[in-house]
Amino acid sequence: MIVVDASGVAFNALRAANLGVALWRVTGRTRVPTLAGIGIAVVATYDRPDWALVSQLTDQVRTVIVSCAPDEEQAARAIALGAFGYISATVSPDALRRAILGALDGEPAYSRRLLADRLRTLAKPQFTANLLALTPRQREVVTLIAKGAADKEIARTLGITTATAQKHVTNLLKRLEVPNRAAAAAALVSSTTWLAAKEASAEAGMVLRSAS
Repeated sequence: MIVVDASGVAFNALRAANLGVALWRVTGRTRVPTLAGIGIAVVATYDRPDWALVSQLTDQVRTVIVSCAPDEEQAARAIALGAFGYISATVSPDALRRAILGALDGEPAYSRRLLADRLRTLAKPQFTANLLALTPRQREVVTLIAKGAADKEIARTLGITTATAQKHVTNLLKRLEVPNRAAAAAALVSSTTWLAAKEASAEAGMVLRSAS
């Protein structure tokens, strides 16, 4: 696992977490090696994250941000850029270990609360091609999952039995090829955030063209 960390604070936290995997620290963008065979990249952030580096890495490998100055706006931007997780460096070693090892196993390292809060700040869910391939019912289910609903809440909201809700969740996870609910929620929130940012950028471009 590669860790991009200029000062070493996050790297030391990862070492203290006893991950049981090899850690390779680099100190900056120019020192990042070829990422072939790397299971995960961790980027340590401080006051001013290097978002260009994060974007570069997310195109190549699962990338998790470990923040020494955690901030909800930064977490939202991490989601929009496709980062696989955003973790505070101040969490306990056990929590850090679970989050990083979960990311290695395919589970996004975002809290369910963060994903639910982020979805609530957006006008409505928006679906990329992968999510549009879901059935209308599955899109309802993934939206409820992202908002933190359990099987009984999903059943009550949709007017179906709990067993049917559980079946919908199972089929949904298979359809999205994700390991669990957190990954499904992250897929929806990332989709919505990315499309919202794309639309905002397009609108800004139209305004600039009309003003010129």
